[in-house]
Amino acid sequence: MYNMSFWRNFGFQPISHIESILDRDYFTLEDLFDEDELLQECKTQNKRLIEFLIKPESLNGMFEFITKEAPEDAERKRKENYPYLASEILCMDIQSLIDAIYKDDTYLEQLYDYLNKPNFNLGLAAYTSKVAINFLGRKTIDTMAYIKKQENIVEKFIKHLDKSPVVEILLKIISIEEYQGGAGTLEWLDKQNLIGGIIDEFDPSLDSEYHENASFILSEIVEMTRNITDSPLLERLESEEMIKKLYNYILQETPLGTAFLYGLTVIIRLLRRDKDNCKNELVTAPLEQLSPLFKESLAHIEEFNKLLKQTSDISFTTTTGPLSPPLGFHRLKVIEFFADLINSRYLCIDKKIMELDILSTCLELFFKYQWNNLLHSQIHQICQIILYSENDELKVCLLKDAKLLDRIIDADQANTNELKNPKGIRFGYMGFLNSIAQSVCDVAKSSDEIRQIVDENPRWATFVTDSLEPVLNLENEPLGEFKPSLMTAPESAEEDDDQFENGDDGFDNYENAYQDQMDYSDEDDYDNQKVNTVNYIDEDDEEEDYDIRFQQHQQQQQHIDEEEDEEEDEPIEHHQEQQKTEPAPSSASTESVQESNDQQESTEPTESKSEDL
Repeated sequence: MYNMSFWRNFGFQPISHIESILDRDYFTLEDLFDEDELLQECKTQNKRLIEFLIKPESLNGMFEFITKEAPEDAERKRKENYPYLASEILCMDIQSLIDAIYKDDTYLEQLYDYLNKPNFNLGLAAYTSKVAINFLGRKTIDTMAYIKKQENIVEKFIKHLDKSPVVEILLKIISIEEYQGGAGTLEWLDKQNLIGGIIDEFDPSLDSEYHENASFILSEIVEMTRNITDSPLLERLESEEMIKKLYNYILQETPLGTAFLYGLTVIIRLLRRDKDNCKNELVTAPLEQLSPLFKESLAHIEEFNKLLKQTSDISFTTTTGPLSPPLGFHRLKVIEFFADLINSRYLCIDKKIMELDILSTCLELFFKYQWNNLLHSQIHQICQIILYSENDELKVCLLKDAKLLDRIIDADQANTNELKNPKGIRFGYMGFLNSIAQSVCDVAKSSDEIRQIVDENPRWATFVTDSLEPVLNLENEPLGEFKPSLMTAPESAEEDDDQFENGDDGFDNYENAYQDQMDYSDEDDYDNQKVNTVNYIDEDDEEEDYDIRFQQHQQQQQHIDEEEDEEEDEPIEHHQEQQKTEPAPSSASTESVQESNDQQESTEPTESKSEDL
């Protein structure tokens, strides 16, 4: 940024209002905050302005704007403008300002004091959070040193976990480990029981904001520590104690609510992390050797399967018709959990799923809720994982025990019958259904066992020939009419060489090809173009001549009416002469149009034409 004082000294820039205020013998911080140029002057490092802002009384005022709520009778600018401006100035890259703030802990105490209150203004907390996060980035060592000295500060953060500004500061502290001077932060947070305190916020007795933010923070911890092999927070989260406590909160709620949804979201995120860190291979380890995450998941898998089969008396009407009962977010979340559990590729987990016949339950829901694409996407993913896995036993279970082939054929037939109705609509799952059927055909080509199962079904070959292949062929066709492009590669090397025989760089060939594509030959000369143009105009000259004459008539009639108002005694013959006099046609008319106009005028007078109009 350039220095505004340079331009002022040479008379190129008028003195700003900020400078006028600074020239006064007495002025206040509020006087400066009322000026629109304040932030711009701060960005340009106005020396006199910065010297005033770093004074203790000025810093006290700015911190008061963002930490203390204004009186109810205060002006709007004190409630809204001043906190915003103060937060913007405190977050600027002004080194002298940062140094003045960190002379002692006075201002940091004001910044974090709201954590000691049971309730606080969320609007001011947003500004406070913004400044606190900025200080953590700029003065990491000093800020963390202050935070670690505060007694039970992590517990205070967790107490206000339902408020997003607090969550933002806590996430910033967790990420400090990767900053210079932030080493050891994760270990300190673990000693402060951060993970255990957050998991306790899944208590069903608490509001949904606690559940949602707790799930968000734990998921972010999993994501942040993706590249950290020995994160103490992640190890604590995946410990047997924490996994059991989390599952206890998930399944404790009756009826199911947000603790179930957001708690299971954390479990799913951990399952995906485990999958990301493992190879795409079958794991033959016995159940006893699995991590607490998978042990506890299998211990409760039967309860989740029962949830899928539960129904309710709730019903309502949607745009596609009555829905009784609805699928619900809880059952959808359970299916998402099953999808990631199957994707873990543990043989002991696959065996448990086959024993409980979970795949049949999922397929029944797939075809029952024909317009729930979120459900279809999850079950489509399950089928893809199984079909392209190395577990042939699980594939057979899907095709035979869960009757996937028969369900696909029956659903396709039902869809065909529906389309025969006058207002029939294609079922919403047909796109996913065809994709699953295509995958079955692909796997059957490389697996003798799957090919045998497919061949044993007498209806499958008919379905593929009559229904699946026509749809796939139609989907593979390009949209619109296909035309060979000039950029299309030649079919042979000889054709490629011939392109450059008639001229330099093949320009003649290119021009000829362009003319052929545009249906224009070299024999079409200027005269032919002129004849074609005349013929084209002759076909439409009557309509175009009519438009031109109509516009002329309108202009002439308007002129006549104006003169009649001014000269009521003027003879009528004068107006008739004006009416006979016509202006020249528009510039868009060509010579052929003019000839056509002359022929029209010779056979039909202007007066009669005007009367017809």
